[in-house]
Amino acid sequence: MYSSHRSWTQLTLLLLAWFCLRPLASGDLTLVHAGSTTATPSTSAHASDSAELVLTNLPDDGPRLEGQSQGMDALALQEGLNAYGRGEWSQARRLFEKVVSQQPESALTPTAMAFLAETSLKEDTANGNRLDALDRYKTLLRDYPQSLNAKRAEWRMADVYLSQGWHQEAQSLYERALSHNAQSPDGERALLGLGYTALALDKWRDAELTFEDLRKRSSHDLILLHATMGLASSLFHQRRTQDASAMYDLAYRRWPKSLRMNPLALGRYASIQLELHHEVIGRGLLLQFYNLYPAHQDAPAMLLRLADSLQSSQYLPSAEFFYGFIAAHYVETPPAALAAVRLATLRVKQTPADGTPSASQSAARLMYDTPPPNQSVEEYLKYMRAVAAQHDHDAIGSEALFQVAAHLEQAEEIAPALIAYKQVADRSSGGPDDPWPAKAGERLATILRPWMEAAVRSHDDLTLTTLFHRHGPAAERHYLSSPLLLEIADAHDRLGFTTEAGRLYQLMTKGTKRPLVTEQALLGLAKVYLSQHDTAAARKVLERYRLEYPTGQGEQEALHLLVQTMADEGDLAGLLHFCRAWMLHHPQHADRPWMYQQMATVFLRLNKHEEAVIATEEAFKAGAPKTIDALLAYADLLAQMKRYQEAIDVYHSVIEKKPNQSQLQWARLQIVRGWQALKQPDRATVALAELGQTDDALVTRFSSSIHESIKQERQLPQEGL
Repeated sequence: MYSSHRSWTQLTLLLLAWFCLRPLASGDLTLVHAGSTTATPSTSAHASDSAELVLTNLPDDGPRLEGQSQGMDALALQEGLNAYGRGEWSQARRLFEKVVSQQPESALTPTAMAFLAETSLKEDTANGNRLDALDRYKTLLRDYPQSLNAKRAEWRMADVYLSQGWHQEAQSLYERALSHNAQSPDGERALLGLGYTALALDKWRDAELTFEDLRKRSSHDLILLHATMGLASSLFHQRRTQDASAMYDLAYRRWPKSLRMNPLALGRYASIQLELHHEVIGRGLLLQFYNLYPAHQDAPAMLLRLADSLQSSQYLPSAEFFYGFIAAHYVETPPAALAAVRLATLRVKQTPADGTPSASQSAARLMYDTPPPNQSVEEYLKYMRAVAAQHDHDAIGSEALFQVAAHLEQAEEIAPALIAYKQVADRSSGGPDDPWPAKAGERLATILRPWMEAAVRSHDDLTLTTLFHRHGPAAERHYLSSPLLLEIADAHDRLGFTTEAGRLYQLMTKGTKRPLVTEQALLGLAKVYLSQHDTAAARKVLERYRLEYPTGQGEQEALHLLVQTMADEGDLAGLLHFCRAWMLHHPQHADRPWMYQQMATVFLRLNKHEEAVIATEEAFKAGAPKTIDALLAYADLLAQMKRYQEAIDVYHSVIEKKPNQSQLQWARLQIVRGWQALKQPDRATVALAELGQTDDALVTRFSSSIHESIKQERQLPQEGL
């Protein structure tokens, strides 16, 4: 899949490094994830455990030669060592087993057993031979616990467990070896293994502390090397870029060859440098990575990052060269597709309006062997849309479509640009590694926000909601901390889209740290629940509001809504208790008259008319406005309680306030009925005359009935009236 590593390519890259990148200094260095395919710095860790641990490179001098003998066992051991050194594993196994089986009491037996275990690991990497090696080490620990090889066996067994992913077993054995040999090289080696076990378990902080402890106590160069690299890795995973940079700097200065021979570390080091905006140093490290590992699976991604860095630093001919090189030599890889997209975008940006490249551009492209493009803007847009269709489930297609939208926006073709941006924002199949839908949403918000604010000022709810839904999915994330989202939710509510309004209100109550916005969102959410007749939910929201904002701007509205909610819910006893408690705690509040009126309503619903009258009178005393409706309700209540004289007086006060026709007729009719109930037909007759003729058929029937009743009571002849 990858092209061969041609000498001319190496020479070109090295020349570029010389005149474009400057030499890499030993003192100003730093890293990012080597596997990224998007040329944006990443601090996520996707490396496998085997790449992270590099167990085969952890310091190990091998089995220890201990004991002396002048017999045949010494000769067999020596021949076995010779075969082991030549890689003749079967011959070495036979000779080591001869020592163990024929001379079990020999001083050389622990050495032979240790080499037997290592031979099992060398012969085959299958689990069967690994289990055999573990059995050999367990026998060594059991039969020769004081030997030097037994001390090594403890942490060496842990290495085998760790290589198989048996992390708990490895940790237990490392800790055991450390406890037995705390101040010895074996203890340091066990501590190093513990650090890498913590890395394998994603316990980054534990790994950091372990490696720091090891760096303080050890003077062994290889131990220090791996402790430094492990510490850098743990800091990298914690996204502590500056601290990780310092460790990689140290490793690069002290053990440059070892760092270069670790492609994962070298790639991270380069990425960190770019993340810290040390562009020149980062590009130098990326170039080293390619020159050392041209066929590595991350090589095209590294070159892509190099090209992106060159483009951001305005080394455009060099960036063109690398983009073209990646697309040509790493065909059918994601970085190659991305490089082709970015190369086309770079070229169309450099092409003048007449489509003819400048002389300097043509010369630069000839120098870097990148021929000038032969495509117009229309062809460029067609190509990018084709890439987007081909890669409709990954970040490559999203980037291509985003560049189409950006080009249209730059050309002031706003309507098609908005459509293209929304298409990108709607793409969700690229996963968390696709940044382009979020970027497209941000561009849409930047373009549409002024229009939405204008719609708010002009009270155009339809335009406001339409523009909002042109952002694509999760449009609200761009406005969570803005009062504009509150206006958007209110507009949805006014237009009857209560479900969407409720969703937006809920998001604001959870996702914003602006108290005023949260306060208004709670009130809006309560109103939505009330409109949906979900009184239980509305009550919970309003109770939360009163708890969190007891003196908020909407405190009065929240109080009124809560009372309404409790009344609609039918909790009359609870409402009455709430009203009384509120009155007790708010002796001077401006809402006391209103609260008395609510208590009167509750008493009426409970058929407690006397209490209702008292509450109404207290409301008037507290300053409740004596509106016509309020006075009529009060008078009707008095009449219902057969307090006719008081009711008549109140009805007269209503008449003095010049009510409308229906209210006037009702008040006069009730006066007539009151005088009749008081057995005063003369006054009833006068009041009936004042009522006169009406257009209301019901009132007319009532007045006629009362008229006949008065006649019978007075026993007057019909013509006398």
